[in-house]
Amino acid sequence: MTSVHFAGKYEAELKFHLSDPAAFLERITLAGAEPFHLNNREIDCYYDLPTSEHSDSTLKKNGISMCIREMQPSGIKLWIVKGPDVSECEAINIDDCEKVASMVQKLGFEPSLRMEKNRSIYFLGRYHITLDYLPTLGHFAEIAIMTDDEQAVPELLNDLRHQAFALGLEDSQREIRSYRQMLEQTRSGIN
Repeated sequence: MTSVHFAGKYEAELKFHLSDPAAFLERITLAGAEPFHLNNREIDCYYDLPTSEHSDSTLKKNGISMCIREMQPSGIKLWIVKGPDVSECEAINIDDCEKVASMVQKLGFEPSLRMEKNRSIYFLGRYHITLDYLPTLGHFAEIAIMTDDEQAVPELLNDLRHQAFALGLEDSQREIRSYRQMLEQTRSGIN
């Protein structure tokens, strides 16, 4: 994760369902998008504190998610914490996913969800665009930009919206839930 595209504490991001991922890829390519990492298999393992009748203090209930991500074939390994603000996203490179998982579990956290997706990342100017496929959810595009300035996030989201429309995406395709939320709702029968 050496690119300046991923530097910052806050992420302004818009997610869209894609009915025709090949057509969207063609549009971003014509717009000058440059490939960064293509066709990575990402495995995210989310961790949380166990729920009990005596404790409401889980990460999820506090709007926080913590995951360890391994990407292949790029070999990138990350420890990611998002929240509690929806735009807060911090990640660090790690060398050993199993070692970090062991440390996290020693602190009392347990695996709560495992998610796999295929992801390709492109850069278009200051934006990073991901094309994602999750077997149970389908195809998505995320357009995002990182910043250390929390106050800039609303303006950046507006900028991203204009960029998305310029790339042929529409409000009707927007998805406001995280992949984690979508998977949990799918597994519990809620759509």
